[in-house]
Amino acid sequence: MALHTFNLWQIALGGAQIGLCGLILLFLVRSRSRHKQMISNMPADENSSNFNTEFVVEAIRQQTQMAFDHILDTIDKERHSLEAYFELRELHQAPDMFKAPSSTREEAFAAQGAAELDAADAIYDEIENLAGQGMSLTDISQKLDVPPGEVDLVLKLKHLSAESAKKKGSHGSA
Repeated sequence: MALHTFNLWQIALGGAQIGLCGLILLFLVRSRSRHKQMISNMPADENSSNFNTEFVVEAIRQQTQMAFDHILDTIDKERHSLEAYFELRELHQAPDMFKAPSSTREEAFAAQGAAELDAADAIYDEIENLAGQGMSLTDISQKLDVPPGEVDLVLKLKHLSAESAKKKGSHGSA
């Protein structure tokens, strides 16, 4: 739950940054159009006094660009983290089907996502235990503070893996 709350705050903060950048861009566009109108109405000798205004506008543009770059870097890091997590999860669930090209890559994934994987496995095991006790999907969702869709997905995956194991068992004995 703490991981979900932390991610929610990160998303909210990122959204707020994007909103502020949008407001800054809107202000800059509006100011630029006013500035152009003012320059066209001014005599030529007063244009030199606008240097400070242009400097401030350029500084704000650079700050906005830095904020967008930071947001893009954060999104890219999260995407890489999720890819590594899902690859590690696949390797953990079906080690014979997916072979990593080198042991160093597998070690890097294990080091990066071991704590996250253990926490997710504990929640998924608890979902399976509660379902085995006959609790409903909504009750499990409320008790563990996990979205109902995730509970449903975990139970469906458990059912599919059980069917797959039964099919392997029947093909192996035949």
